[in-house]
Amino acid sequence: MSTLSPTKASRLVNATPFFYGWIILAAGTIGVIVMGPSQTFTVGVFIDSFINTFGISRSNVSLIYGVATLGGSLLLPITGRLVDRYGPSRMIILVTLGLGLSIMAVGLTHSVVMLLLALLALRYFGFGSMQLVVNNAIAQWFIRRRGIVMGIAGLSLAASLIIYPVLSEFLIQQFGWRGAWIILGLSVWIIMLPVGWFFFRDAPENYGLQPDGDGDADINFASHVSEENWTLAEARQTGAFWIFAAALSTMAMMMAGLVFHQISLFEVRGLSRETGVMAFNVMALTSIIGNLGMGRLLDKYSARLLLSSVLFLLAATIAFVQIIQTPLQGYIFSAMVGLTSGSFRVMDSVVWAKYFGRQHLGSIKGATMIGVIGATSLGPYPLGLSFDTFGSYSIALNILLLIPLVIAITTFFINRPEKQKLRSS
Repeated sequence: MSTLSPTKASRLVNATPFFYGWIILAAGTIGVIVMGPSQTFTVGVFIDSFINTFGISRSNVSLIYGVATLGGSLLLPITGRLVDRYGPSRMIILVTLGLGLSIMAVGLTHSVVMLLLALLALRYFGFGSMQLVVNNAIAQWFIRRRGIVMGIAGLSLAASLIIYPVLSEFLIQQFGWRGAWIILGLSVWIIMLPVGWFFFRDAPENYGLQPDGDGDADINFASHVSEENWTLAEARQTGAFWIFAAALSTMAMMMAGLVFHQISLFEVRGLSRETGVMAFNVMALTSIIGNLGMGRLLDKYSARLLLSSVLFLLAATIAFVQIIQTPLQGYIFSAMVGLTSGSFRVMDSVVWAKYFGRQHLGSIKGATMIGVIGATSLGPYPLGLSFDTFGSYSIALNILLLIPLVIAITTFFINRPEKQKLRSS
């Protein structure tokens, strides 16, 4: 999708008394909230149900979830190319239909193979495609304010964390785990289909507007610089592309493992299941700080240095979970995960458009999300395997701890990419 497309007519855009990008932000935030059933923190509530129903071990559940996530990630370049071609306003409807259907499919599974396929569709349409489409839509409408805007959009993760683990636990108690998935799937259609149909629009230039609501005279030089557009092939030739891809993938992998097994991590430290579930609310609240804080910081400071700081925080979080003994310490751990998660989400939403422009953003995000979501697939399994084999999560945690530390140090040697240097090399 090119930002140079002919101007389109939209009564809604014309009738809105303020910049329509804020409507896009609100609609996109709702989209990310309702993809909550596809998030690791929701699926994690159903682990014991899967174990009891299908007679499989915790490590095997982790493996199934990991394979499903990896399979879904491999399909994301297709979504990225479709978003570039048809725009987020069309793709949001297709993705919403697929997400609702895949959520209900999980509740209808009666074999391990069916569970694998349903989870694959769930992760592809939800955590993968919905997130890609929404981030692309918001990024099209903002440049100067992109950091803080993505920070606000990231509040959707906090809302999902507050809503879905507790809601899922309630639905399981009232309707069984299968009924819970059916209700969650129907709710996605009821909420998101109207929002997507009525409010999503493509790039502002299509409607005679400028990003951020600027007039022609207000577009400053810095905006033009940030809008230097790179193709996916060009971006792949830069060190920044690979270090950010590696760092964001690492954060996704570690957080997926910690969140997927959070209830069990608490139980092995002598804390209750109820404490583990309620700790998701603490995680949600601190993710708000991570979202808004990182969004603000990315508009002012080096993304490379901020990335390194978050990786060090992640390493500290992995170390701390091994020594928690009280509910308060458990909540502190969840708060650290929330800060990391909130910061991660904003970084992943901002840096690609900030460094490589909007024109090929769908293709670039589709490619990088293979790594991010593929890494998410790897996170739960090492912890599940460590627990089933040794009765402890510590061996896997201590090995994984080294990865963010190494990448955090490496980021100090990577500079912002410059297209002129690429052409001259």
